[in-house]
Amino acid sequence: MEKKLELNLTDQQKTSVVLATPEGSTSRAVLLCHGFMSSKESETNRTLTPRLLSKRIAACRFDFFGHGESDGPFSRLTLTQCLEQTEGMIRWLNENGYTEVGLVGSSFGGLVAIHAAAKHPALFAVALKCPVSDYPPIWRAQLGETGMSHWKESGLLAIATPHGKARLDYAFYEDQLKYDTYRAAAQIKPPTLIVHGEADEYVPFDQSLRLFDTLRLPNDQREMEAIPGANHEFSKPEDFERMITRIEKWITK
Repeated sequence: MEKKLELNLTDQQKTSVVLATPEGSTSRAVLLCHGFMSSKESETNRTLTPRLLSKRIAACRFDFFGHGESDGPFSRLTLTQCLEQTEGMIRWLNENGYTEVGLVGSSFGGLVAIHAAAKHPALFAVALKCPVSDYPPIWRAQLGETGMSHWKESGLLAIATPHGKARLDYAFYEDQLKYDTYRAAAQIKPPTLIVHGEADEYVPFDQSLRLFDTLRLPNDQREMEAIPGANHEFSKPEDFERMITRIEKWITK
């Protein structure tokens, strides 16, 4: 069963949520964090949901600030806002009887999940799909020195989307500079899986290699699945299936 909700988690901003629950009662739920310019209805989230339900685990997906059906102009998006939302979602799940919570983060959602996991040692599992571990160099490589200077001077960056152009404040980049994600990863206590395509054209595969090395977990509590030839979207059906199955098994075991 799926229930659609609107929650006021931070500063009275509406967060759009879908909670999918299996038949009967369960104390386990997994919070699904989507990627940059994606939504709670991403293919990864929609595919994982029924697989988790079949294992009697609730699946909770939500839209980040400025995404999907949640409030907020996309231009004012920051990692800080998304992290506050995610922590609010974890609290909400706990308050509603889900005493065991897991976390799945995709790309930018993986970045959020790393920082959330560092603050929530009681999570029963964490799975990171092509997570961003260091965002500033990705933006610098993508825009170049000229593009970065223009973004800083104008204060806004125009981004092409399937629905036209969106704008993003330079504050988004400045906010990233406040966070040391590798340092946060070293604080993670829950068992953690990283899945990353070796041909990822957006988030460098090397970031996940360093992330994995940074985890201070016993060997049986951390694993990395490197998928040869897979791109950022895992667009080949066999790559997508391998990624989804690996995350499903990690969460359910």
